[in-house]
Amino acid sequence: MNRHSTSASFLPIGATRPGGTGAWRGQHFSPETEAQVSILTIARQNWRSILALAAVGLVCAGIYVATAPAIFTARARVYIESRSSPVTARDTPNAGTPLEIAEVESQVEYIRSEKIALAAVHRLDASALQDLAVPTHPLFAKVREFVKAAKALPLRLIGAERPVLDPAPVSPDLRQARTLRENVEASRIGAAYVIEVGYSADNPATAASVANAVAEAYVSTELENRAQVWKVAGEWMLPRLKELQQRASQASREAQTYKAEHTIIDLGKRGLVGEQQVEELNTAVAAARSKTVDARAVRDQIRGLLDSDIADPGITEAFKDSVIIQLRRQYVDLVQRADDLKRRLGPDHEAVQAIQRDIQAAKQSLRTELERLAVSLDHDYEVAKAREDSMTAAFDALISKTLIMSNARVKAKELDRTAETYDQIYTNLLQRYIDAVNQQSYPQPSAHVITPATVPEAPSAPRGSLIMLLGLLVGTGFGVSGAFARHWFDRTIRTPRQLTGHGLTCLAALPELRREPGFRAALALAQAHANEAQRPASVEAFRASAVRFMPQSVFVERLHSLKAHVLGSDRRGPVFAIGVTSVGAGAGKTLFASNFGQLLARARSSSGRVLMIDADVRQATLSRLSQATEQRGLLDVLAGRCCATEAVRPQPGEVRLLACGNRHPNDPHFSDLMTPEGVAAVVGDGRSALDRVVVDLPPVDELPTLRPLLDGLDGLIIVVEAGRTSIDDVAAAVHDLESSGSTVLGIVLNKTNDGPAVRRGGFRSALTRWATARHSARGATRAAS
Repeated sequence: MNRHSTSASFLPIGATRPGGTGAWRGQHFSPETEAQVSILTIARQNWRSILALAAVGLVCAGIYVATAPAIFTARARVYIESRSSPVTARDTPNAGTPLEIAEVESQVEYIRSEKIALAAVHRLDASALQDLAVPTHPLFAKVREFVKAAKALPLRLIGAERPVLDPAPVSPDLRQARTLRENVEASRIGAAYVIEVGYSADNPATAASVANAVAEAYVSTELENRAQVWKVAGEWMLPRLKELQQRASQASREAQTYKAEHTIIDLGKRGLVGEQQVEELNTAVAAARSKTVDARAVRDQIRGLLDSDIADPGITEAFKDSVIIQLRRQYVDLVQRADDLKRRLGPDHEAVQAIQRDIQAAKQSLRTELERLAVSLDHDYEVAKAREDSMTAAFDALISKTLIMSNARVKAKELDRTAETYDQIYTNLLQRYIDAVNQQSYPQPSAHVITPATVPEAPSAPRGSLIMLLGLLVGTGFGVSGAFARHWFDRTIRTPRQLTGHGLTCLAALPELRREPGFRAALALAQAHANEAQRPASVEAFRASAVRFMPQSVFVERLHSLKAHVLGSDRRGPVFAIGVTSVGAGAGKTLFASNFGQLLARARSSSGRVLMIDADVRQATLSRLSQATEQRGLLDVLAGRCCATEAVRPQPGEVRLLACGNRHPNDPHFSDLMTPEGVAAVVGDGRSALDRVVVDLPPVDELPTLRPLLDGLDGLIIVVEAGRTSIDDVAAAVHDLESSGSTVLGIVLNKTNDGPAVRRGGFRSALTRWATARHSARGATRAAS
């Protein structure tokens, strides 16, 4: 067997061609772009199931809307005030602070309580009580009955019965209150202190009356609760008042008795008598000490003047005595006259001497007056000193007496404070008791109905448009989820990247011919061909000759690419005999082999030099499409009934065909006919006269019976069907063939959904271009930064 590979590299997806033409399928995209395209591909491959589930969801929603009973909801609004305790709010700090969220939510739950529901039932009339229950949807009722019957079925089969428990007796009002509680709604409106109360029923008038009854029951219940609070508070405070009154009286008596025993006289706001005396005597002692200091200072100054020159000019400023001032003025005048006479008459003149004698007399008079004043000041100082000593002694005695009685006074003050405390507590509690008695007759409401419920004009449920949209979205969600789950668990091959991801070579991804644009027109044109020999016998025969009838199709373009990959630049390269097989039946291997052989024969130098052999003995599809089932062929050549030259027949498309041939009853099994000599006579002898040999082989699982034929081939091309062939089966087939010594040229992915309308300007191509441009712009921005 020729074990050489082709001169061209069998490129995986994204690899570079030897000729430098770039990637196998155009430009390389970023992972983000590939992910977006993959998502679109998954949605496009499963659009039928997604659309079907969306339609199912829409239909189910429509059925629900059509069969559901109309429900009307009436709503009333209640304003709530501060929930501070009415008994303690008078003296409580921050009594007017806003309500906390938990307090408002507590009132919402209180409206939903059984107590409010029972109060609302008592307010309703008989007609409204009959329609409290909301009717159940018929479908849900049937499902509930079915589930109940299914639970009881095992017990019935074994002949047992479920024990029936006698329910506790419930009054009709309580039963109706529980029904009302199940259907009532209460919620806070935003951040406001307003609660919206709603009720749903199949009768709009009943819904409005029940909603109003619940709101009014809440307001009246709150009013009753506040009255009850005042009543309980009054009953609790009355015995405490009597007790506090007795304690206050007893504390006052104890304080007065203790003061009388210890001779403690209270002057009211001025305090006790002892404290007042200490304060007054302390002030008097301070004043006496000040007078003594002043008298001593004046006396000392007079003594100092007498010891010094009495003619000091500051004597008139120190003493405000009129006699001294007069004497001082006379003395000054005499001195000035003496000085004047000395300048005019001289110091020895009689007039000067006479005035000197007058000066000495005036000076002596001034001294005499100062001595008299000094004696008077000494007497004043002694009197002030004596008074100071007397008052100091009295103050010391009073302080000693006060210290002795200090403990008694402290005790007296404690008793006074105790009496005042009891009296204040008693006064405050008495005022609150008076408020409680007044509020019992007229309590202030803490909630008000600001918007009563009105009869609704339109039903609130079912919401047709919303339910239909929800059904559509749910159905679409199930469809998309199923599509992605199918894609996740699906091991079938759908894209070439799956092959390259497993280390396999993908030679081409061929679209399904019937999806090609112009397929029907080309088929009609071929069937109307003037030459009857050129007309295809069937649609399958037309598809097997697409190279002739649709040369500009994407299918043929990709066959040209595959030809360049396989054969390279040398038309007589090492790949001479090529076998075409498949993994499983129905992959389209015969269609590929026929078109590939015709494509090889369309070359000018290969016209009539390409041989196609139908080696699929069981199916003989190539022979049937070529209308050569009755002609001699491969089996006849191997059995020796004719030679290969006689069995080969020319076919439209400038190819030669060696049909499968006929099997006679006496012929051995065809695996026994496949001898190396026979295969060499068919394949090996034609290397000089032929350019290529294309052999249509049976599927991979039947190839072991054709071992001599496989040894005569230079390479195998495996055709797999997109969306049906498992990647595991393909990998196993390639491994088995390569393990047996065969050369696998690559994989051809046939019947892909990558149609030209999408590939050439469709939504997927636009999305690919947009994602690529966005990724390139992002990369440029990062590079610039």
